[in-house]
Amino acid sequence: MRDVHKVRVELGAASYDIFLGSNLQSELTAFVKEQSFSHKALVVSDENVGKIYGEGVAKALREAGLCPELHLVPAGEGSKSLVIADEIFTHAIELGLDRRSPIFALGGGVVGDLAGFIAAAYMRGVP
Repeated sequence: MRDVHKVRVELGAASYDIFLGSNLQSELTAFVKEQSFSHKALVVSDENVGKIYGEGVAKALREAGLCPELHLVPAGEGSKSLVIADEIFTHAIELGLDRRSPIFALGGGVVGDLAGFIAAAYMRGVP
C-alpha cells in the first residue's frame, strides 16, 4: 500500500499542493497532463539522486506527453554557483526551451535552489 501525503501551501491565487511519499510517478504524470506546458522540459538533479531516480521521472514525464532532458550537477554545495547555473542556462538554450517549457527539480537543497533560480531567470520566468 502506498502512503502519499498531500500538503496544501496556501498562497491565495498562487496556492499549490506538495505530494510527499514514494513512487509518485502517477501523481507527476497527472499533474503534468493538467498543465499547458510546451513539449520540451528540463529536469535538474544531482549525480547521486539523478542516477537513481532520473529515468523513472523521465518516464513519467514522457507518459504525460513531455520530452524531458536530464541535467545532472555534482552533488553538494559547490554546485550552487554561477558556473553551474551558466551550464544549465546553456543546456536550456540548446534544447530550445520556451516560455512554457517546465524546469523540474529532482531532489532538494542545492538542486531545488538551482532549478528554482534557473526557472525564475530563464526568459524572465518559466514554469
